[in-house]
Amino acid sequence: SGRTELLRGIFGADPVDGGEVVVEGATFRGTDPTQMVQAGVGLTPENRKTQGLILIHSIQDNLCYASMNITANGMVENKRKRSEFAERQVRELEIQCSSLKAPCDSLSGGNQQKVVVGNWLNISPRVMLYDEPSRGIDVNAKQQIFEIMWAQARKGVSSIFVSTELEELLEVCHRILIMRHGRIVDEVNPDAVSTNELYEMCMRGED
Repeated sequence: SGRTELLRGIFGADPVDGGEVVVEGATFRGTDPTQMVQAGVGLTPENRKTQGLILIHSIQDNLCYASMNITANGMVENKRKRSEFAERQVRELEIQCSSLKAPCDSLSGGNQQKVVVGNWLNISPRVMLYDEPSRGIDVNAKQQIFEIMWAQARKGVSSIFVSTELEELLEVCHRILIMRHGRIVDEVNPDAVSTNELYEMCMRGED
């Protein structure tokens, strides 16, 4: 349907054919990830193990990659600031780990996903793009991820959330956009449809 491609195109991770991205009145054309990070946009990718994390690197490093321009003095790493940034996310996101120096692959799937999210929260984003953030984690971890999204929303951070689990969309979203063959074909008010109705709308053939 093109959901992942849309998020990656907005973030500048993949080339696009055309269009523009507007963030708080600033217009970007032909975006790249550096521009989007500077604009306050973060992307948690669909595959955390190959795209969102460097598993053999430490939890602290993985929490600070997106904010390296903030946690450095010019070209010199500021170890104290990196530690503060990592510790803040471990505390606020309740990441269960033995040590910040432990490799990321020592964490459970849910805690790995929190590290992916925390990495981007360290840039103080205005908009977060979540691509299947609940994939491959248990029910409790899913709920924790949703609660993080709701907490950020209360702080004014917008979220665009992609999921193939339609029940999740009904629980999390204020509005739902349905895509088919790379185009948005419908908009749904989550309060006005049932799960079965939403499934039917998503599975419907060409109009």
